[in-house]
Amino acid sequence: MNDDKEYYYRRAESELEMAQRTEVPEAVKAHYTLAGYYLDKVYNEEANANAPSIT
Repeated sequence: MNDDKEYYYRRAESELEMAQRTEVPEAVKAHYTLAGYYLDKVYNEEANANAPSIT
């Protein structure tokens, strides 16, 4: 895994952990949404080609 993908994977893990710790429904949704975006950057080559950089 290259450095960028490792970074995005760690960010996704962090967002998932935060989603599990919070009790505010809007925050849970936001954390899961962000985790999904980060995981797309790791596993979805088409998303990587079309999405702007977030770093």
